[in-house]
Amino acid sequence: MARLALLLSFALGLTAAAAQEAIRYTATAADLAPIGAERRADLAANPHAKSATELNALIPETEVIELDNAIANAAPGETLRVIAWNTERGRHWRDCVRLIQEHPDLQNPDVILLGEMDLGMARSANEHTTREMALALGMNYAYGVEFLELTGGEKEERERHPGENSLGYHGNAILSRYPMKNVRMLRFPGIEYWYANYQKRLGGRNALLAEIVTGGKTLTLCSTHLESVRGETALRLRQGEMILREIEEHGGGMPVIFGGDLNARPDEPVIGALRSAGFLVDEANDLATFTAQRLQDGRVTLWGAHIDYLAVRGLDIARDPSPPAVVVAAYPPGPGEKLLGDHAAVVVNVKTLR
Repeated sequence: MARLALLLSFALGLTAAAAQEAIRYTATAADLAPIGAERRADLAANPHAKSATELNALIPETEVIELDNAIANAAPGETLRVIAWNTERGRHWRDCVRLIQEHPDLQNPDVILLGEMDLGMARSANEHTTREMALALGMNYAYGVEFLELTGGEKEERERHPGENSLGYHGNAILSRYPMKNVRMLRFPGIEYWYANYQKRLGGRNALLAEIVTGGKTLTLCSTHLESVRGETALRLRQGEMILREIEEHGGGMPVIFGGDLNARPDEPVIGALRSAGFLVDEANDLATFTAQRLQDGRVTLWGAHIDYLAVRGLDIARDPSPPAVVVAAYPPGPGEKLLGDHAAVVVNVKTLR
């Protein structure tokens, strides 16, 4: 009965979400303001039985984007190496950095579009995983909160990491060798399911966008994480359409690099919508290779589906020095490798000069 109630709650949430639009935020700060433990406990207890949307109005701290443009200011190049990677909490950010620095397909990235990055979560040692990764790679970063986590996360995560969250933030990020401007965040509706879920989350799925100047032109970057619930192709399409509308209304016709964990197979409607909007999807990805990964017989194995993407519009794909690739997220390579998350990284090189 509890599971049925949860599914009904989610279905109702989807119905409500379909009639809503994304909320757009543009405020930035050097550091995100904390939401204290007492407030977080009150939001979880919800003594006045407020809706998740009403509770979201009580956490304006999650409407601000953390931005640091003081780390890097690279000289423009003729190509960009772009990585999209759902790092599953960012808890292994040190080995993620080592993999980027050592793997020939990932070395010297210009832009990294990151998903599922923790800030102040016990399961990731209460570290600022985005900032630490950016500093280690010498890249600027923008970070937007997807969820305010009111628990320790998944059941297994709570058992393995029983400590208290210092902040409870979880979100998407953009790392860039170039300064970012016009940074903004879209928050999608539909938080009702995730607040009713045992994880007790507020906030909402989002897309983080920014602009960089390189190769004599301004480009729009977009890092996103679409709905993960299986079978919800219509909701993922709706979220993708919201991003496309933002790009059309505020992108000024500039080239776009779009990426992240879209939780969609190559034949799903949201991927078709990207193709219809003029994005190079098939050309920018190795769609024949799965991107979900797991440990199997002691080895990291790609399995299930291709669900992580880079999509490019207004720029040509550069196949030199390497074509688009899926890179297994494990370190160190070889026997004894450690699983760095449940997604592989995807990478593409694009030409900034035509």
